[in-house]
Amino acid sequence: MSAGASKGKEREDCSGDEEDIAGPYIMRPLAIGLQLGPDEALAKGNASGKPRRPSLSQRLGFGANKDKDPTKSPEESASKDASTVGDTPDAGDNDRDSVRSSSPMALSAKVECVEVSGSDMYVGTSHGHIVHYTVAMVELDGKHTVPEYFRVSSVDLKLGGKRVEQILAFPVLNRLVVLCASTAQILSLPDLRPVSGTMMKGVSCLSYDERLQRSAAAAVILCVARVRSIQLYRMAGAELRLELEVPIANSVASICQYGQYLCVADTEAYKILDLAKLRTASSAEGAQLELFPTQQPRTDPESGRVIRPPRPRTLVVGPNEFMFLTSSASDDDATTLGVIVTALGEAQRGTLQFASYPKSVVYDAPFLVAAFAGSVDVYDTRQPEQTLAQRFFVDTSDSQRPRRVCAAAGFLAGTRIAQIGDESEPAMSRALSAVVRASVLAVAQDSVYVLADEPQLLVVDRMLRAGRIEEAMAAVDKASGDVAQGSAEVRYCVLVAGVQYFARLLLDDALQLFRRGAMDPRALLHVYSDYAEYLGPLLEPLERLPMPANLRTAIRNLGSVAQLVSSSAADMAGDGNDQQALAEALSANAMEVLERYLEHTRG
Repeated sequence: MSAGASKGKEREDCSGDEEDIAGPYIMRPLAIGLQLGPDEALAKGNASGKPRRPSLSQRLGFGANKDKDPTKSPEESASKDASTVGDTPDAGDNDRDSVRSSSPMALSAKVECVEVSGSDMYVGTSHGHIVHYTVAMVELDGKHTVPEYFRVSSVDLKLGGKRVEQILAFPVLNRLVVLCASTAQILSLPDLRPVSGTMMKGVSCLSYDERLQRSAAAAVILCVARVRSIQLYRMAGAELRLELEVPIANSVASICQYGQYLCVADTEAYKILDLAKLRTASSAEGAQLELFPTQQPRTDPESGRVIRPPRPRTLVVGPNEFMFLTSSASDDDATTLGVIVTALGEAQRGTLQFASYPKSVVYDAPFLVAAFAGSVDVYDTRQPEQTLAQRFFVDTSDSQRPRRVCAAAGFLAGTRIAQIGDESEPAMSRALSAVVRASVLAVAQDSVYVLADEPQLLVVDRMLRAGRIEEAMAAVDKASGDVAQGSAEVRYCVLVAGVQYFARLLLDDALQLFRRGAMDPRALLHVYSDYAEYLGPLLEPLERLPMPANLRTAIRNLGSVAQLVSSSAADMAGDGNDQQALAEALSANAMEVLERYLEHTRG
C-alpha cells in the first residue's frame, strides 16, 4: 500500500510520538556527527592559501556576488557579505563556507551532498572528497536511534578542494558519477577509482534519463551540460559513448531529462528540448519550446551593487512532466512558484507557492520535498491547493538543520516496531513492514537524515486505535497479498481488531478474527473471570503469555465479560425493563463464543 494512504495531518516538527501523527514520511537519523576531517580538511588542493578560482555558478552569475574579492581577509569578506542580497548557491550554503582560512572551524569539512545505495553511503564534502560509509539498517520504531555506520574509505578528487556538488550512484553498473569544480567524473564501485577517459571539464550541471530507476538501471543516458553544448552519453557496462551533442547559445544552470525531452534553465529562459526532433532537424529552432524567462541580475538603486538571483531549478515530476521554480524578485525571500508543465508546455496539476526560494528540492512521487532556511517541507502535488503535508526540523539547532535535500538511489529501512513486535519471535516474517522505500535524504553540516515511507504496520495500527476496524482489515488484506497470513504482523492486526469487536460484543466478527489470528485461548480465558478464578494458578498469567505488548494491553483493557455485558445491556435497553433479559442473552452468546473457540483450538 502506498505511502499516500496515510496522509492528512500537518506535522509541525520532527520530534514527539511519530505514531500519533499522520504523514507520508517518517524522519530518522542516518548518521550524526560524521568525522570528515581533519585529513580531508588539510588535504591537498587549496591549503596553500592561494586565491580560489570562482566556481562555475559564480561565473554564470547564479547565487554569487561578483563584487566579492577572494583575496580579502575573512573579516573584510564577512563585512561585505552582511550587505549582500541573494547569495545562495545550489548546495544550500554559500560558497564562502568552503573558503580556507587559518581558523580550525573553517578547516572542518562539511557534508555537501549524499548518495545512498543499499547499505553504502557516499558523502561529498565541502573540501572535494568522497567518503564511503557502510550503514546498518535504519529502524523505523518510535525512537530516533542512530544506526551503526562505519567508514570504509575516502578519496580526494584532486579538483582544488572545491565542494562536491552532486553524486549519482548506479549500483548495477558499479559506477558513481560525481560533479565537482565544474568537472564531471565517473568512479568505479566499490573502490572509488576514477574510470579512465571519463573526466569531463567545463560542466555546469548534469542529470540522467529518469525513465529508469537508478537502483536497477543496467544502462543509462547521462545528460551533461557543458560550456557550449549539451551532451548525451550512454553508459552501459564499461562503455561510455557519446550519442548526441546539442549546441547551445547560453550557459545552462539546471537540466533534467525524461525520455526524449529535456527541461533546461539557461541564463535567459526555461526551455523544453525535443531530442527526437534534434536528432533529425538541421537546427534547434523547431525542436525547442521556450517557457518563461529566468531571473536576471539587477542593480540595487541605493548601493549600486549587483544582486544575483538564486540558481534556477528544474526537475522531473512524472512521465513527460517537469517543474521549474520562478520567483517574483531577485532575492531568496521573494515569493516563489513551482510550476508544473507537460513536455508541450501546458500547465499541469496545480502550482506550488513558497514564501521564499527553496535551497533545494526533490520530487518523490507524489510529494515534493523542499529545504528552506528554517525547515524541510513536504507538499502533496496531487491536491489542487498543493497542500503542505509535513514539516520537519522547525525547532532544530542551526548546526543540525538540513541545508539540502538529496534524492538517493534508494535503500530499504527496517520496520521492526518495538512496541508492536513480539520479542519472542525474532525470526518473525514481516508481511506489512518488511519493505519500505527510502529515497529522500536531508543533509546537515555533519549529519544525514532519511525520510522513509511510513510502514504499513503503523498505518493499520493507527486505524485500529481510531476504531476504523473494517478499513484496517481491508488495508491488511490488500497489503499482505500473497504473503502468509500467519505472519506475526498480520496476526497482530487481526487479533487487535478481534479484541475491538469483542469489546463491542460483536461476537461472531470477533470469533472469526480470533480464529484467523490464532488467539491464545489462555488469553481469552482471562476475560471470563469465572473461569480464570476457577483455574487459578493453572492459568498462565496474562503478562507471561508471548504476545505483542499492545495486544496484551488491549486484552487487559477489556476487563471482564460480566462488565462488558452489564454495560452493553444498560446502553441497549435504555429505560426499558428488559435489561436483565438482554444481559442474560448477551452472556449466553459470549459463553457460546468461548466454547466454539476452544473447540476450534482443540481441532
